[in-house]
Amino acid sequence: MKLAKFLAVSAVFTALAVGLSGCDMAEQAGRELAAKAEQSAKQMAQETLKESVITLNEKLDQAQKSAETWIDQPPPASNEPLPADAPEAAKPVAPVSTTIES
Repeated sequence: MKLAKFLAVSAVFTALAVGLSGCDMAEQAGRELAAKAEQSAKQMAQETLKESVITLNEKLDQAQKSAETWIDQPPPASNEPLPADAPEAAKPVAPVSTTIES
């Protein structure tokens, strides 16, 4: 009888040890998976940021070239019309009336 009890207790402890070691392995696998997911997310964010910076630099280069060509042109005479591609800021603005009627 004592032998049966001993075997039963041994079986329970063995099952617990195997179960706990399985939990440790699952926890370790989960941590590794989380680390890989974090690395992947960082890499994707870096690639997206790099693409955005490249696009922004290209747009800035285009704007700079446009401004340089516009600056190199002599200003139009007051009676000459501005070119159609001139920026809105260079076009003359009609004076605003500040008369207040009462």
